[in-house]
Amino acid sequence: MNMLIKRINFLMLLGITPLFISAQNITDMAVMNDRTADAFIENGTQISSIDDSVFVHPDRICYDRRCIRIEGKDVFVFSAAFHYFRVAQPLWADRFRKLKEGGFNCVETYIPWNYHERRMPRSPQDESCLDMKELDDFLKMAEDFGLYVIVRPGPYICAEWSGGGFPQWIMQKKPAKTAFDTWLQSNDPEFMRWNEHWYRAVCRTVAPHQLTRKEKGCTGVIFFQVENEFNRIKWFPKEAKKDYLIRLSQIVRKYEIDVPVITCWTDEARNVEEGVLNGVVDMVNSYPRWEIEKNFGRLINQQLRTQPGKPLISGELQGGWMSEVGGKLSWEQDGLMPVQTLNITLYALQRGFCGINYYMTVGGTNFDDWGARQMTTTYDYAAAIAENGSTNERYRRFRGLAHLLKEHGTRIARADVLPVEYTSTDPDVKLVLRQASNGDRYYFVRTEERTRHHFGTIQTSDFTFDFALEPFGAMIYYLPAGAEQGDWLPELPDAETRPTVKADTIRLIPDKRMADPLPTRWVKLKKGEYIDHDGIYGRHFVYYRTYAPQGKLLEVGRIGHKLINGTDADEVLVSVQGKRLPIFKEDAYSVFYRLPGDSAINRKVEVIMLFESKGLHHHTKKIVEDYWDIGLNYVRCGGKELSLEYAYTENERGLNLSKGGRLQEKTPAEAAELNEPLLSWYSYSFTLPEQPRGLWFPYHLRLEHSGNGFIYINGHCIGRCWQKGPQREYYIPECWLNIGGENQLVISLRPISDGVDIQKAEIIPVTWVAESRE
Repeated sequence: MNMLIKRINFLMLLGITPLFISAQNITDMAVMNDRTADAFIENGTQISSIDDSVFVHPDRICYDRRCIRIEGKDVFVFSAAFHYFRVAQPLWADRFRKLKEGGFNCVETYIPWNYHERRMPRSPQDESCLDMKELDDFLKMAEDFGLYVIVRPGPYICAEWSGGGFPQWIMQKKPAKTAFDTWLQSNDPEFMRWNEHWYRAVCRTVAPHQLTRKEKGCTGVIFFQVENEFNRIKWFPKEAKKDYLIRLSQIVRKYEIDVPVITCWTDEARNVEEGVLNGVVDMVNSYPRWEIEKNFGRLINQQLRTQPGKPLISGELQGGWMSEVGGKLSWEQDGLMPVQTLNITLYALQRGFCGINYYMTVGGTNFDDWGARQMTTTYDYAAAIAENGSTNERYRRFRGLAHLLKEHGTRIARADVLPVEYTSTDPDVKLVLRQASNGDRYYFVRTEERTRHHFGTIQTSDFTFDFALEPFGAMIYYLPAGAEQGDWLPELPDAETRPTVKADTIRLIPDKRMADPLPTRWVKLKKGEYIDHDGIYGRHFVYYRTYAPQGKLLEVGRIGHKLINGTDADEVLVSVQGKRLPIFKEDAYSVFYRLPGDSAINRKVEVIMLFESKGLHHHTKKIVEDYWDIGLNYVRCGGKELSLEYAYTENERGLNLSKGGRLQEKTPAEAAELNEPLLSWYSYSFTLPEQPRGLWFPYHLRLEHSGNGFIYINGHCIGRCWQKGPQREYYIPECWLNIGGENQLVISLRPISDGVDIQKAEIIPVTWVAESRE
């Protein structure tokens, strides 16, 4: 029982108390009792469906049915999702350093079209509105840190990002007559022209950074993804979807991308016998939480049946999960504990994966209004490298996995699965054996039982060993050829020790609380137009003004509750003569208000409205396209559509105030009558002390408030704050703070049912994640 004692001692060091159980014999069954797919790979019988001609530079990078090969050598791609657009650029180097220290050899990122082309071009040939510098900087820095890169430019990226990455202006390019009712992600000729416009810019930026353009021994871009999670799309015929993928792949090759092309969760790219899709690998994406064998295993089985002869690569393997307004923060959700990362990784190795990308590995922030509909400002994702730059237990486990993969990753990928009969003293612990060509054996020992620790003995026909697993634990018992005793893998590094730091919380006292003065300039809207038709593509608060007969029922068109993918309604505040009006009634498309005054008197009143968009959804579908535009759909009174004026001032005022400016140079007289303001401002100034020399820790803003709004600091918009929660703390990038100096914090809030107020605002030094920085 020496090995058992060794594992017990290891768990005791982790603070885990052993729990012994009674013996029971079991025999391993594969995922969901289905071994039909496993037969393809168990004895190396899988026949490659890849025509080698698809590799433009097979001597630099290619793959076979088992492994990715770079410059003639097998490489296990251990990749980390890191969205440069969710991390302030001065902090990139810190995140890259931690990825490198964590043992990753690759970084992956989406590339959002709307982020790089924020103004509408005149035509697909017009590239004057594109700015690709940040992407170029990111690729260059990844190379400097010696990391391979996977790029995923969509055009649809999902990513819980506004519009799934599509620019707000793109729907203005939609023809009156299209190939299908839904335009986005279709092979409609006009849409394809705009896709080529985008891909041309991406390819021009990416091409020089490809591994194939670098000297041997250097890193660079190794994979280029076309489309994203196309299986979600059910409203186009299969042949149209396949044609769309072919065209995108042809555009990529046209603009000098010569590394392998990949996609993910896109069946139409699987098992294509000829043409440009023949070499495309459709990757597995999986977020199984606790049910790894059932959920992840099912997807693997499908892939082995429908994409024979191609390597198993995960485009997105669960590295956490997002948080939504009204839900739970990432670390508070079930099934996202660090132990799950270890278990799912070893299960992927057990099934023969040769490349894994964890989504996310670097947490980020939905700055400004870039988050998709009803997404929290935080995109921490319970990632190994947190939104604030700190590392955690998941990161520690990644470090242990990185060492395992560096030593054994490709050997495990090329090893054969050997059928093995065994008995286990623990009925919840399963065994799978992979054997390398030199005779080395890898016994995968894992459980999905998570309420207790697991100790016991496994006996096969020719070998017996003891095991000790934590709840939901997984390990590999590595037995070299000819050896009588092996080692347990992975070996986890010691937990990081952090310096003790004392720093005070700063309780903020508002310098000012101000009613937002009504705009001094209004812009007329043409009938049927929206503010994005005027070139305004942000989704901050919008003021509207109209004139309507008193005493009548005012109908305002907007997105209603659950109309789009179950999300909350957009909201409209209506004010007449400085008083907010209560909602009279509402449905999924309109909200109604009874205007004050006597309807018998033919007199009009000025109506001021404040519109809050809950954001543009990250999915594409017809109803999302139908409600793509920004702002009110219509304002009617007595069946007649009223003319509208608008003012888009909140964002500009927030940025100006947080840089020390004034709210408005000249306040109009009528603002004094606004005794129930539609929007209020809270302004704070505070000084941060210098941090101890050689130490770093982040700062968070903690808010308790009524109302919804936006947070600004020192000329930057952190993002949205929602009364509904769950977010109450907001990471402030240190590069946007004046450490040792004065800072300006400004918050805009519009009232909801509980009114509007900030009960508490504090700057929190997060000292428990402090680290040394010499």
